[in-house]
Parts: sequence; structure tokens; C-alpha cells
Amino acid sequence: MGISLNKIEEKAPELINLAKKAQFSLSKHDLVDTKAKVALVLDYSGSMNRQYKNGSMQKLAEEVLALGAQLDDDGEIDFFVFDSGAAHLGEINLDNYKGSVDRLTGSRRMGTTNYAAAFDTVRSHYGFAGAAGTATVEKKGFFGKKTVVAPAPSQSGPADQPVFAIFLTDGAPDSKPAAVKALTAASTAPIFWKFLSIGNESMDFLQKLDDLDDRFVDNADYKPVGNLEDLTPAKLFDMLLDEYPSWIAEVRAKGLIR
Repeated sequence: MGISLNKIEEKAPELINLAKKAQFSLSKHDLVDTKAKVALVLDYSGSMNRQYKNGSMQKLAEEVLALGAQLDDDGEIDFFVFDSGAAHLGEINLDNYKGSVDRLTGSRRMGTTNYAAAFDTVRSHYGFAGAAGTATVEKKGFFGKKTVVAPAPSQSGPADQPVFAIFLTDGAPDSKPAAVKALTAASTAPIFWKFLSIGNESMDFLQKLDDLDDRFVDNADYKPVGNLEDLTPAKLFDMLLDEYPSWIAEVRAKGLIR
């Protein structure tokens, strides 16, 4: 459980209306008393330049902070970018959120679109980067159930809290096989990936990642956003939280979180 609406209003009054909308969505999804580390993972490839210049990424960061502050005890979100590589650039919180995206990305050059680096960097940042073993997992398919060998958790015991990673991109990755491999490996960690795409078309590859077989848990959900400027905060929050409660139940049942 994160910080209260009263505390948000005291420290960042400009965010209180967003925070109230986020709390309403959390309530609808029965998540008010849950806690998580929240990561915002943004595409920093050259094609995203306009989205940074026109303030769309700053607006998204503030909306995610309004949600994340109510899930994280520290009232902050972790900020990552991915381009030709990936990096954790720092934390965004109620004290420093204004202008945070420009400030944190100011010394970084835009590059290509390396999904795998993003998956691996987030996993490593939260301490879940150990090599996984394998486990036999029963999966449901069109022709009934099948048994597959999938990655198994590498951590010695359940984590105190999950990681909720909000991943936004406008294009396909540099290497699709590397992205598939990295996301499959990340399914052994208590990290839920909410994939968002911007642009006129939905992205088949993100849907493929959403539907991947042979994962320890189904660790991703994909939502095409279209034009970020047309997306209301209330719709964004509901979009972000869709499928998250069922994932929480699954990773708890499989011993990834307490």
C-alpha cells in the first residue's frame, strides 16, 4: 500500500485529481490495499522524439506517478528508458516530478529499439536476474492441455512485493528472437509487463509477446493506445490495471510473492 491521498495533496496538489481517478480504478479492480514497485519503461528511439518534445511522455509519467504513489510505500516510480541499450535513469516522486522526463533523459542520445535490453535491465534492477532452471508446466491450448518445459524461478523464496512495469513503444524491436527469449526468462520473476503501443496501428509483435507459450507465468498484457493525447487518465488507469489482479493471484499461487 502506498501513501494516502491526503499526503499526495499536501506534497503535490497538482496531482490530486489524477490520484483520485487512480484510486477509483484501484478500487474497481480490488487493489486498494495492495503494494508494488512501479516501473515506467519508455522507448527512447529516434522515432519517439516528437512524443518527448510535445510533453506526452511527461504527462504519462505524471499519470503513472499518481497511480504508483498509491502502490509504493515510498511514493515514487522507477524510470527506465530503452534505445540501443537500456538504463535505469532514476526515481520520479512527488517532490521532483515536474520536468522529470526532460531532466532524466537530458544527457542520453536516442537510438534504436532494444526490447530485450529493457526486459533484462528491469529484471536486474530489482534483483531477479539470476539464471533460471526449468520446470514442467501444464498449459491450456486449443487442443486441450499440454505439458511444456518452462523456466523456473531462480530466487530462493517469494519476494515481498511484485513489480508493475509499464512499457511503452512505437515500434518493433531490433531483434524479435532476443525479445522473446528475454521476456520468457523474465517470467520467472514477479514482474508484470503492461505493454502499450502508440500509433495508428496495433502491433502484432506485442500481441505475440502477450500470447507467448512456455513461460513460467503469463507475465504480460498488451493494450494498443493509439494517440496518447486522446487517452483520458481514467481510461489509462483501467487499461493499466486490466489483468493485473489475476496475475497477482497466479504469482502468489506459484510462490513468487508473499
